[in-house]
Order: sequence, then structure tokens, then C-alpha cells
Amino acid sequence: MPEDDAGARERPTVRVVLQRHRNRIIEYLEVAASFDDQQEYERNVQIVHVPYEVINQWEDWFPKDPRHNFDFLDVYDAAEVDAVCQFQVAWEAAADALSDDYPPLSEVQALPEWEQLRSAAEVALTVFMKRGMMPEDHEVA
Repeated sequence: MPEDDAGARERPTVRVVLQRHRNRIIEYLEVAASFDDQQEYERNVQIVHVPYEVINQWEDWFPKDPRHNFDFLDVYDAAEVDAVCQFQVAWEAAADALSDDYPPLSEVQALPEWEQLRSAAEVALTVFMKRGMMPEDHEVA
């Protein structure tokens, strides 16, 4: 069997990649929704500045308006898309409120915008958990 055929069989489908991506969104929302998880993250991964990580990871994981990305619509239902669009509003306010001088996590968590981000993440996470995590090794409809 040629190497290309074997490699093609081991490569995940686009759908599986999107399911994995959706799972990473859920993991992100778990951290964003919990001040305790953010504090634990800071204790366990001391090389990152958690507030910036929370802001930057969202930009890495999700487009500004998922309604225009039809690949996403295959894996996310309408309620999930609405939830992340609502979360995006809180995220933008938190990103704008976060100063550029590496403030301590405790100060950031005291910002009203950061509480709104946490609350919006909690709401979005609740919506996502209605369907929960998706398999990372095979497609589901």
C-alpha cells in the first residue's frame, strides 16, 4: 500500500477536526466561566498571564461572527452560535477594559467587565453542555 493511502486514512476528516475545535471551545468556556479555574491556571502555568491568555485564546478559537462561517454551522447548532455571539459582546468589553501593563489576575477579576465575561461564558457553557463534548475520533451528525 502506498504511504499516501495510509496517511490519508489516519488524517481526520474536516468534520472531526471541527468537532475537536468545538471541544476546545467548551474547555475555553470552562476556564472563562470560573474565577477559581483561572486562579488554578495561574498557579499551574506560571509562564502565562492568565487574563491575556483568556482574551487571546478566544481570538485564536473563534471567528468574530460565526454566522458567516458555514463550516462552523455544521458542528454548532443555532443556540450555540447565538451563545457565542452574546459571549463575543462581553469578551470585547473585557478585552477593552484589560490594561496593557500585565495587571494581577485578582485585579482583573475585580473589573465589572471581567465578571460580565465570566457570566457570559457560564451562560454559553450551559448552552454547549446541552449537547456536550463531541467524539474526537469519528464523525457524529
